[in-house]
Amino acid sequence: MRALYQVITRTAGVRRVAVFAGTRVPVRTLMDHLDKGGDLETFLARYPAVPRDLALAACALGLEALLAQATLDPGPAQRSLLPRVDGGGAIVNAEELTAHLVVGKRVLCPACRALVFKSWPEGWDRHAERRCRGLSHGPEAARKGEFKSRYQHLFRG
Repeated sequence: MRALYQVITRTAGVRRVAVFAGTRVPVRTLMDHLDKGGDLETFLARYPAVPRDLALAACALGLEALLAQATLDPGPAQRSLLPRVDGGGAIVNAEELTAHLVVGKRVLCPACRALVFKSWPEGWDRHAERRCRGLSHGPEAARKGEFKSRYQHLFRG
């Protein structure tokens, strides 16, 4: 890749704006052209003083600058691969697991963390509708739907 000074210059004698090196064509012209949906070939045909490799180098430098400034979104927190159990043998990290690791086992309610299901998912619906303190208040059907939505990964399809 070319150095920046080989691609773009700013010379007071030519213009007070950034131009393609060795030309009088402002770099902004290419940016505006591409921003309006134009393609590189049309731009090069309109401005023959700009060599193709120079225009491509300018685009590459712009993308490099963009990547250097872009912040990455943090990824999801890593989920456990194995169940953790309490002294009574109940799985305490069900919200981090998948159905094949919890179905049929003793599981601490992932929402309220107060009830232990003796054989997951038996009884989840009654608990969600009436007793689970980890859900928002509302009609029984809405509470059940909220539970199922939040912990759908704990149910077999």
